[in-house]
Amino acid sequence: MLVQVRVVGDEGCEVASLQRWLALDPDVSGGTATSYAEDATVGAMGSTLDVVNVVLSNGIGLGGLVVAIAGWRRSRAPMAGPGGPDIVIRRGDVEVVLSGATEADIGRAVRALEEPGDPA
Repeated sequence: MLVQVRVVGDEGCEVASLQRWLALDPDVSGGTATSYAEDATVGAMGSTLDVVNVVLSNGIGLGGLVVAIAGWRRSRAPMAGPGGPDIVIRRGDVEVVLSGATEADIGRAVRALEEPGDPA
């Protein structure tokens, strides 16, 4: 399954940091492939660092991915303000904004991104 991740208000360096974070996370890196891509839905951004494409091998990895993103977000809080930058996570036509990193925030994001029949 393809999931795209974008850092709100980013100019390239934050999404690159997030991609490195995900590549090093043992719960994410084993079942995923990550790459940079241009986010065509954003419009005129034009950078090849607009989004990180994450290909998950199954629905179970979605929860681990969102937890890893929340951890990265918390790590950026000293530079980006309370809680860190907002993250947009898109799977198909469903897009969620991760503005918090609590268990409830993570659970809502995962439930919104799951499709019926996903093993989770």
